[in-house]
Amino acid sequence: MNFYNKYFGGSVLLAWLTIGLVAVWLIVTVMMLAGRLLHFYVPVAEWLTLPSLFPLFLTRPWTLATYMAVHFDVLHMLFNVLWLYWFGRIMLLTLRERHLAAAFAGGGIAGGIFFLASAALGYGSGWLCGCSAAVIAVMCATALRQPDHPVNLFLIGEVRLKWVAAACCILTFIGGGGNQAAHIGGMLWGVAFGLMLIHGIDVTGWLSRLSAHKGSRNPGKPAKRNADRMVRVLRDRQAEIKRLDELLDKIRLSGYGSLSASERKELNEISSRIKK
Repeated sequence: MNFYNKYFGGSVLLAWLTIGLVAVWLIVTVMMLAGRLLHFYVPVAEWLTLPSLFPLFLTRPWTLATYMAVHFDVLHMLFNVLWLYWFGRIMLLTLRERHLAAAFAGGGIAGGIFFLASAALGYGSGWLCGCSAAVIAVMCATALRQPDHPVNLFLIGEVRLKWVAAACCILTFIGGGGNQAAHIGGMLWGVAFGLMLIHGIDVTGWLSRLSAHKGSRNPGKPAKRNADRMVRVLRDRQAEIKRLDELLDKIRLSGYGSLSASERKELNEISSRIKK
């Protein structure tokens, strides 16, 4: 767990997403290179990326999910992974892993649907790959949730998160090629998801209830051992929860920028330990 706390803000999900995207790119690259050297064809695009032809998609419906994991260009993969990592860590300062999963998966699915729809209307063709739409959704949801979160940029200094997100989205649209419909789909889902959270609508609540229901059906260890463990956890974290409430109250009253560097570090550490 120390690895996740040190590099991914305590999030196992963010670690698996970022490391998984890099690993899939590496595997696909090695397979494609081996195919060229050994003169055999590797049908990665046909079976993992999203086709623009709807009848073909109906024979490969899993590609609506798998296309997000496939990158053929190293820069395409690198920017997506870095933006997911940066914005994902900021999102997890105030939200839970299920929110990151919903923003990412929802943005990717929305992007795929928009891509298929635009192709059906004659505005696109080919194959869709990469998680740009999913990452844009995470960007937009995070920026709407925490628009004034300060970000320190090299040679520029401190910039508000909303401007960083806007610049990243613009860069994505400029270099998006023929996949702009997918980017629009991801952006719309991210905006909708962020606005719902702002207005107190949590579409991921069913995941929490489902987890609690499964736990109630599984007797697990003896009740006394579970009770003793719960008491220890509550005692250990009572002080941390109280301190977290104090820091969040300060943010609500004066904004995130009012926290000192040590308080920001303390907020990150405490939230990563208790949010699960």
